[in-house]
Amino acid sequence: MHMNGAVRNVPTSSAVSEPPNSPKIVGIPRELIPAMRKAFSNLTTSPSGVLFENSILQVGVKHEYVGAQGRLSVFFGNLHYTPLSNFKVRVDQPDHLKMQMQGTQNLIDDDEYDSPGCTVATKTQAKLLILVEVTAPFDDAPSMKISFDTEEGEHHEYPLRLPLVATCFMEPVNLDSGAFMQRWKSLEGQERECQEVMKLPPNAPGIDEDYMDRVANIIVNGFKFGRCQGVDPTPWTVSGAATFRTGAKDMNGNNINVGCLVRVEANPKANAFRVTTRTLHPLCSKAIKNVSLVSIKLAMQ
Repeated sequence: MHMNGAVRNVPTSSAVSEPPNSPKIVGIPRELIPAMRKAFSNLTTSPSGVLFENSILQVGVKHEYVGAQGRLSVFFGNLHYTPLSNFKVRVDQPDHLKMQMQGTQNLIDDDEYDSPGCTVATKTQAKLLILVEVTAPFDDAPSMKISFDTEEGEHHEYPLRLPLVATCFMEPVNLDSGAFMQRWKSLEGQERECQEVMKLPPNAPGIDEDYMDRVANIIVNGFKFGRCQGVDPTPWTVSGAATFRTGAKDMNGNNINVGCLVRVEANPKANAFRVTTRTLHPLCSKAIKNVSLVSIKLAMQ
């Protein structure tokens, strides 16, 4: 599959002058940010897609997960009419993610090796493979900085985020309504519950049963939660259960996992949703709630 800038002004004065022949630094223009956010959110619930694209570069991602482990393939396609030189990628490696990376020669820029960068010829790709294992709950996606030079004398720097979120490491749990409510009540408490109400924009289409079917599909197929039927005698609520898997071990050598519950309740008259998550770990609760809100908003588009 082929995976098909605002200028940062450098202050100058009589005391500090810009070196001659210094490249113009180009970042991501503001008008691209809404499309970037949508692309990122789509990839949190989809196995492949485009993470970023402008007239010069296309970044595509394919990713898959089993339990606490994942495999991400990232493709950097040159859409420009000249080669991209000094092309480098730096990926944040937070403590809760164990990563192994390999890619096109000189592509990876890290603390151990100051890469000179590679050259990506026109209509070709550089490739990055990341093997990852999660060791603890988290609520933020790792950053990925891309930098390169063009023959026009511009230096491009693109700060992106990989679509690596907590829901990637979920495994569905199927509960009947009685078991779900029993666990739901056992997880009451400020540190365990995270809740937010989201009102859809005035120009958004109304909430109907087809819309709720899309929401249920996101929870089940996107977030890998088991849908718990019969919890509420209404079509306006979706309840789900899952286990967040980690590769960390407890004192007995067993993997540490976190049980997670989510409820999405719609109010069609108010054109609003309430998302409530309950888990034993506050970061899990926060992460599921945040990803759910963004995905539900995108489901209306």
